[in-house]
Amino acid sequence: MLTLLTYKFITHRAWPLCLALCLDIVLGNLWVAFNGGISNPFTSLLLIFIVIAFLLLPPTFALIVVLISILGQVAQIGLPSLLPGQQSHTAHALSDEMLKHAMGMVSGFVIAAAIIALSMYYLKRQWFQSEKALQNARERQLRDEQLLTIGAAAAQLTHDVATPVQSLRLLNEELQECDIELSLKREFNEHLDKVEVSLEQWRDAAEDVRTRRQHNYTVGEIITQLRQLLRIARPDAQVNWQCPERFKTAIISADRTLFPAIANLVINAISAGERSHQLVVSVQLNLTLVDANPQLTIHILDNGDGLSQAQQRKIGKSMTLSENGMGIGAVISHATLERLGGQVSWQSTSEGTLTLVLLPVTAYE
Repeated sequence: MLTLLTYKFITHRAWPLCLALCLDIVLGNLWVAFNGGISNPFTSLLLIFIVIAFLLLPPTFALIVVLISILGQVAQIGLPSLLPGQQSHTAHALSDEMLKHAMGMVSGFVIAAAIIALSMYYLKRQWFQSEKALQNARERQLRDEQLLTIGAAAAQLTHDVATPVQSLRLLNEELQECDIELSLKREFNEHLDKVEVSLEQWRDAAEDVRTRRQHNYTVGEIITQLRQLLRIARPDAQVNWQCPERFKTAIISADRTLFPAIANLVINAISAGERSHQLVVSVQLNLTLVDANPQLTIHILDNGDGLSQAQQRKIGKSMTLSENGMGIGAVISHATLERLGGQVSWQSTSEGTLTLVLLPVTAYE
């Protein structure tokens, strides 16, 4: 068959395969026309080409093959009378009984072709969806394995840092008793307090994850916590917070990993704007209904250069190397918010990059 030869030895492209299938259908119909025409019981074998079309071709090209097959069957009613050596059968072929039989054969072929086409299209679509779901599962498994490695390294680092911090605390107590500049004492004490607070927060967050313990936070409390984290991480940046007062009483159920996950997204937005010499980031919180369920929406808009289509597909889902790092922060934030029942997505706008976060609302009055 021309189709198989084309597929195996020439190309896997759609249009040459479609052309080869159409030629096979024409040759098959000519063979049928020379061997009894529409009354040939083997005419139903031409349905095989429709199955092959949906296996090898995109839906549009497969539909063309279906139409060509149907036209070939319709042509069988008058085609034998036009072929040399078949004129003797013309009178018999055009009799009322044979005409009814021919119309019935064509109708049966059309119905069978439609059923096969719809069935193959549905099965192929289900197969593609299963392949996509399997690929997504593989990517999530790889991401989870990477995050597990990062988490183990972070736990080890926290354990290793705890002892030096205790030693520094003892040294700080002695430093406070020494006769040195007061501002130096205060600065050293403040930095040490920040390190101890960060370690304590990490321990609490790790314990929440280990015990699957969740807390109820109002939107107002979330904003306060995020401001405190950003004040420590990026005190030089300007973040414009926008949230209607009536929404600040809405309650979100989550563990303590929620705050660093959202803070990482804001810090990424600040870094993106920084490359364009813009340290102003807008964070807008609102409540919307998604499938009749209240959701907290967080829009984080920066003034950076935006993201390409490839970056939008990969960001947060895999660690991709770039000039700004490995994208680990986005991956961790994406996995954390997904674990808490939320979603995060990125899209480019005329002003920069918009990061959209969705979180389920537990209660709202």
